[in-house]
Amino acid sequence: MKNIFQIKSLLKYGVFILGLFLIASCEDNDPEFDFAVLPSYHDGIQNLDEDGIDCGGGSGVVCPSCTDGIQNQGEAGVDCGGPCGNECPEATPRFDALVGLGLPYFHTFELEGSSANLELPADNSVTLDFGVADPAGSGEIVGRYTRPEGNVADGFSDFKFAAFSSTIDFSAYNKFTLDVFMPSTNAYDANLVPLVEIILLDSTNPAFWETWTVLNMAVDPADFDSWVTIGLNGGDALAATTIYDTIAIRIGGSNHQIPATFYVRDFLPTTSLVLPGTPRADAFASSGLPRYFTFEAGDATSGMNLEPRTTNADGSPYGQGVDVTYGAADPAGSNAGVARVYRPDDGRFGGFEDFKFQPQAEVIDFSEYFKFKVDVFIPSGQDFSGALTPTVELILHDDNANFFERWTIISQTVTEFDTWVTLEFDGTAAAAAGSGTLLPDNSTYTVFTLRFGGSGHTVAGEFYVKDFVPFM
Repeated sequence: MKNIFQIKSLLKYGVFILGLFLIASCEDNDPEFDFAVLPSYHDGIQNLDEDGIDCGGGSGVVCPSCTDGIQNQGEAGVDCGGPCGNECPEATPRFDALVGLGLPYFHTFELEGSSANLELPADNSVTLDFGVADPAGSGEIVGRYTRPEGNVADGFSDFKFAAFSSTIDFSAYNKFTLDVFMPSTNAYDANLVPLVEIILLDSTNPAFWETWTVLNMAVDPADFDSWVTIGLNGGDALAATTIYDTIAIRIGGSNHQIPATFYVRDFLPTTSLVLPGTPRADAFASSGLPRYFTFEAGDATSGMNLEPRTTNADGSPYGQGVDVTYGAADPAGSNAGVARVYRPDDGRFGGFEDFKFQPQAEVIDFSEYFKFKVDVFIPSGQDFSGALTPTVELILHDDNANFFERWTIISQTVTEFDTWVTLEFDGTAAAAAGSGTLLPDNSTYTVFTLRFGGSGHTVAGEFYVKDFVPFM
């Protein structure tokens, strides 16, 4: 037994000596024991074509940076502080500008607390990060709205603000605006759609969807990768509603599980969706057009060489054949100022009620611009089966009592209701009444007139109009 014990001891001692020898060999960098590490995209070393450690190049992993919209790499906030060397934003200038305006509630998404009377719930089916750098590159901070992947909220993911302590009063503030930035990199398809919805609901009702109000507007793909102001109009129906205590925002549509990222800023209630001033007329000012009229205001500020007729040739007041409200709210819900044209039933023009622009100082030169277009919105629910027709006529004529003897009328019929339609009036082959003179060759007309709903009748009708412009 003693011999066996001694043999085992010698073996253990020999193994120990061999281990020391191997360690010493490694420390001496003996090539026989130098095992090389193969470069890869997950070896913890910056190699291959990587831009950082296991990121960039062909790794398929984006390297953390101070412009990636993510709080990482030891940053104190999103793309700020720590290695970025810049201070994290603390100011909320948009909130500061709004806080004294008397709005019943709002949120700018600059920071978590940049809101008035809109509280945040404990959890939500989407993630909303506050104080994120503006993806358009301004110095502002905004909110990032991340729609999750998978069956979250049964595919009806949205961001709900905390319920109000009492039902919301929509009697005055029944319209809303929200600025949205939709990246083109989202996987839009038949399910994930560029749609913004404001949902007003009763949180005390387990079946809240049976009584909710959903206001929505789609973003044109042409406006991806830029900020768009969504205007949503609850109108009289919402003004009369007294059961809602919760507001939710849903972006990207519903009933699907596709992830997406959007950016939001400045959710505001408002009494009017109309932007102040005449922004479309201001934009046209540098267009080089000889004339235009946007209907944002009832004077020359809406046009170039065009304004509504208000005086007769002798200087006496002129009354239009239709009742016009300039700068009216867009019935489609945008914040554009338009005009509501109400064709009356009082027969003030003998059934030929129309809207006239002030006569031009000189005869109109049609040699270059003899085509025109105008945007029209006709509300449905009107009876167009009889004398009232969904037509718009452009009438060009002289400024005299018998103008109808040689006027030129170009007519278009609207077939789509409750949406804006651009009508084009082509004067290429339009001849004056009672003559073979074509519009491009005519040299006596001084007046533009628009007529809505047909002629020869006194049936009332409602129309909306914006942006009367010539084109080549």
